[in-house]
Amino acid sequence: MNFGESVKEEIFSKPLKEKHCKKAFLAGLVRGNGVLFEGEDGYGLSFKISGEKRAIAVSELVAELFGFDIREISVAEDRLNRRKVFEIIITGNEADRTLKELGILKDLNGGGSEVSGFFGDITGRECCFKAFIRGLFVSAGSCTVPSGTGNSKTGYHLELSFSHAATAELTATELFRRGIKSNITRRKDDYILYIKSAEEIKDFIAFLPAPVSVLKLTDLMIEREILNVSNRRKNCDLGNVNRQIEAQEKIIRAIDRIENARGLDFLKPELKATAMARKEYADDTLSELAARLSITKSCLNHRLRKLAEIAAAEQ
Repeated sequence: MNFGESVKEEIFSKPLKEKHCKKAFLAGLVRGNGVLFEGEDGYGLSFKISGEKRAIAVSELVAELFGFDIREISVAEDRLNRRKVFEIIITGNEADRTLKELGILKDLNGGGSEVSGFFGDITGRECCFKAFIRGLFVSAGSCTVPSGTGNSKTGYHLELSFSHAATAELTATELFRRGIKSNITRRKDDYILYIKSAEEIKDFIAFLPAPVSVLKLTDLMIEREILNVSNRRKNCDLGNVNRQIEAQEKIIRAIDRIENARGLDFLKPELKATAMARKEYADDTLSELAARLSITKSCLNHRLRKLAEIAAAEQ
């Protein structure tokens, strides 16, 4: 189960207590992927929910809130997530009543009805707004995070998918008012509200709230930071080793040039000793070589620079 699905599992594991919050949750769920259609008896409503347990929980919630059982459910296979997707269908007077009580349809003065604004009276309370966003994430949201292996190409990404730009922008505005930053892009016919910052994703999940998932994400972020620091240190150490090897090879080539041109006997005794030791103990670090010669590292560096200057003059 990916991280986004585990967040949704947590949402369903902690049912809401208040009736007004339950309605707001169901309204968010329907707004996320619901479809209105014209039937013989007026409007019909269908919406999808993944997983059998979640579909049962939503059906029970509809029965609790509106007093009728769901009679039409179709099942499809979500091969990507290896889950069954259940489409719940409500028609007739039950659909009309459900849509109006969820604040999705409103009656017109001259008769008939129309779809109401995305956020209305049903999200007037802050607790209900949170419940609405919970439902919206369940039906239209996803979240991916990097694996803890360090080889993952996946970054942090949370998104909500909308069919209209206005609803995406309004949701982004409402979230921003509560301190959660997001962006919007278009993907084919959909408008995607997305968050790519790990901290902002954590804020969003905390807002739902889903505290267990927040702790999981926090642990993952810490693990990734430790891994990144370790990798940076390894890269730094490797860079230092490579530079040291290059410097050693360069000075050995310089000594070889001196030896081929004039031999080493014309060098001063201390330079000759240094040149011979550098070639003999090519794998020694500067500190190790300085210790062999019983001199300081600074003195060794001075002698090596002098050898490099003599080699350069022989070119």
